[in-house]
Amino acid sequence: MRAIQQKQRPPRGTSATTGALLLLVGALVSAGCADEEQTARPGPVGEEAFVVATRVWDDTATNSYFHVVPSLEQGTVVDPSQAMEIPGSARLFAFADQGWFGVGDGESPTISHYTLDARDALVKGDAISLQPFGVQSLWQTNYLVSPTKAYHPDRAGEQLVVWNPTTMEVQGTIPLPDTSREGYLALYGYASIQRGKTLLFSVGWFDWTANDTILPETGLVAIDTETDTVVRFDVDDRCGGITESVEMASGDAYFVSSALAGAAHHLERLETEPCALRVLKDADSFDPDYVVRLGDLTDGAIAGDPIPAGRDSLFLRALDEDLTTVGDETKSFEITGQKAWRWWRWDTATGEATLVAELAPSPANVSWFDVDGRIFTIDEKTDSIESTLIELTAEGGPKLGLTTPGYLHGVTKVR
Repeated sequence: MRAIQQKQRPPRGTSATTGALLLLVGALVSAGCADEEQTARPGPVGEEAFVVATRVWDDTATNSYFHVVPSLEQGTVVDPSQAMEIPGSARLFAFADQGWFGVGDGESPTISHYTLDARDALVKGDAISLQPFGVQSLWQTNYLVSPTKAYHPDRAGEQLVVWNPTTMEVQGTIPLPDTSREGYLALYGYASIQRGKTLLFSVGWFDWTANDTILPETGLVAIDTETDTVVRFDVDDRCGGITESVEMASGDAYFVSSALAGAAHHLERLETEPCALRVLKDADSFDPDYVVRLGDLTDGAIAGDPIPAGRDSLFLRALDEDLTTVGDETKSFEITGQKAWRWWRWDTATGEATLVAELAPSPANVSWFDVDGRIFTIDEKTDSIESTLIELTAEGGPKLGLTTPGYLHGVTKVR
């Protein structure tokens, strides 16, 4: 499983308070509804199994639900009465390549390992608390180094917490004082890139609470994963507001501005235009000769928030100003929450980008997931009462998947 984006709110990792309407495939959603719902139940050991995480909230409480299902296809039954319920905004953590998954508690910085029993029920195993290490709340992000090492980015504490998913032990922390910027959250990237024993992740600096501004620079942290020390910290002033990196089939990694950065630039609260930097497959620093202004790809439209599209391609979201409402007090995250962002596919190998006409305009910060090499997003109903998976990279074009009550914020294959 990879990545969580937000709907009508600041970047991933913040709590959800409002819902947004996401209609990615327009008529496809209504036309694709099955006349008869097929009943699908978790099957015997040996068949596929997936964990789907959802969240339901109202004015008084938030509850999270973890469902075990045999398929992600349309018509699969998702029964809340059969789900594991956890109070608060719990998170699904998974290292699919290692066959490991767990849950981040919704009300404390605790990570618990889970497995499936013979009846495909979720079984809680060992747990670790990050509270003794200064962590106040969990983010969705973990950087996996090996079966015995992962880093949890504690953005508020400006540190990495080193922990072992196999033994479920915390091994220490890596302070990151150089990433501090007064008045700004150091938003460590939602993904990391490994170059041998060196792990790389970006840093963007966001203030969406006081002044709704973003610093016009991007940091790149290099960690020696053998000694758990900072090798280097670079700052690049060509591009700001980067939160995501995507590694291509070529091995090159692209660090691309968030749509939030695009919105801030549109509101004149970020100096640099939305853009992309690159780390070549054999390198561990930004390519000094490479920067792409995303507007040059999208006919001048503000763009950002990359999603893998297969091989050497990325999906981008580009703002259609004709669909956008902006007032004097509009916040950047209120722009990313509007159904005004069109989908583009950027082939980084050829440098060409094309509009994806079969996808209707949507909010920019929608959830997306990488499940066994298949890329999904969601169609989310008003007030998050229901979510439907959409497989973006399906053969023949976007395809509807299962529907869940509430806001679908995590998916992973567990068998």
